[in-house]
Amino acid sequence: MPEVDLAEFRAEMEAEREWREREMRLLRNQLSMLPSEDHRKTARKALVVMLYAHFEGVSKALLSMYVNRINNLGLRVDEVIPHIGAASLAEVFGALRDPNRKCAEFARQLPNDAALHRFARDRDFVEAAWKVAQRSVQIDPDEVVDTESNLKPVVLKKILFRLGLDPGLAQPWEGAIHLLLNRRNDVAHGTAKSGLEEPEYAKLEQAVSLVVDGIVRAVFDAVASKAYLAATA
Repeated sequence: MPEVDLAEFRAEMEAEREWREREMRLLRNQLSMLPSEDHRKTARKALVVMLYAHFEGVSKALLSMYVNRINNLGLRVDEVIPHIGAASLAEVFGALRDPNRKCAEFARQLPNDAALHRFARDRDFVEAAWKVAQRSVQIDPDEVVDTESNLKPVVLKKILFRLGLDPGLAQPWEGAIHLLLNRRNDVAHGTAKSGLEEPEYAKLEQAVSLVVDGIVRAVFDAVASKAYLAATA
C-alpha cells in the first residue's frame, strides 16, 4: 500500500502557512510608515479583514491537503473509514437523492411518474452498490472542505466530521475563532469606526496562530497514524 511522505507533507503545510504569515507581516510593517496612531488604528481594520481571509484560506488549504493525500493513495472504499467512503461516493448518493433524475426508459412517456422514477433511481443505486466496495476513493476537496463563506467553529467541526476526524478537536479553538469573526464582522458592518489598538490586533493574530497550529497538528497526526484507513485495511 502506498505511503504518504510525511516530511514532504509537513513541508507543504508549512509552506502554505508561511507565505500567508509573510504577507501579513509585510502589511503590518507598512503601518509604521503612517503619520499617526489614528491612521494606524484605521488601517488595522483592513488588516483584520485580510487576517480573516488568510485564516479561512489556510484552514481550507491544510484540510484539502489531507483530502488530496488520501486521493493519491489509490485506496478502495472498503479500505477506508465510513466517513471517507461516504465522501468519495457523493456522486452515487447524489444520483439516488436527485428527484429530477428520470428513468431513461420512461423519461418521455411518463415524465411525471415520481414513484416510477424513484424506483429507477433505487435500481441504479442497487446496481452500483454491488461494486461500491471496489470503487477508488476520490473525494472532491471543494465539496468536503466547504467553509460556507464564514468559517465558524461549527462549520470547522462539520468539515472535521466529514473527514472522519474528531469534531471535538475544534472545541478549544472556539473562543479564538469567535473573537476573529466578531471583529471582522464589526469592520465589515461599519461598527468598528474607531479602528483597532495594536494590542487588540496582536490578540487576533495570536488567536489565528493558535487555531492554525491546531489544524496543522490534527491533520499531520491523522496522516501519520493513517486515521483514514478502516480497522481491517
